Amino acid sequence: MTKIGMLTIGQSPRDDIIPPLKEILGADHEILEAGALDDVTSEEIEEIEFRPDDYLLISRLRDGAEVKIHKRFILPHLQKRILELEEKGATLTVIMCTGKFPPFQSRGLVVTPQEILKGVLEATLKNGKLAVIYPSEEQTHKAEGDFGRDGVTIYADHLSPYEGKDDLEQLAERLKEQDPTLILLNCFGYSSKVKTIVAERTGKPVIHSNVVVARVLKELAN
Repeated sequence: MTKIGMLTIGQSPRDDIIPPLKEILGADHEILEAGALDDVTSEEIEEIEFRPDDYLLISRLRDGAEVKIHKRFILPHLQKRILELEEKGATLTVIMCTGKFPPFQSRGLVVTPQEILKGVLEATLKNGKLAVIYPSEEQTHKAEGDFGRDGVTIYADHLSPYEGKDDLEQLAERLKEQDPTLILLNCFGYSSKVKTIVAERTGKPVIHSNVVVARVLKELAN
């Protein structure tokens, strides 16, 4: 049985993400969960200092609260967890975040989802408008650099995966007005409900990041 490491940039367990991923992966794989912030206290998180040029990331704490961190802080914690997961037998680890990450030290495979998503987008959308949905408005300025290319116009918007239905309905209306060719839910925290509502309101194809990545993991986890 292949052991797959599921590494969140927040705290584990992620019972909002893991169950639907397990459905895709099937019963032949053992999931090992870990969180970059598992041994970081709330006091330490509150003391994180941000610089204007920090790469902002959004995740969830164990109590369900949203947390804002930056890549500079999180990278050493991610590296530590990868090695710990491999000590427990993981031969394949996925970083459950669609942000941009450098290579990590590892014995096994480490999957960083952004490259998978960019490949899917470049294979499917040659010309048109791509709507990219981030968890925070503070992240939307990254859309052009993350996904922009010749022939593709970028529209960036935001929705916290941990807020209520009203925000989701408002987002769906904005997307309907923008009339994009394709929509990317650019965060592992978005539920299938978000995809369903956005797709129904806009009538456009919607890429659900964690589902796409889970299907790649299933192919890799022999």
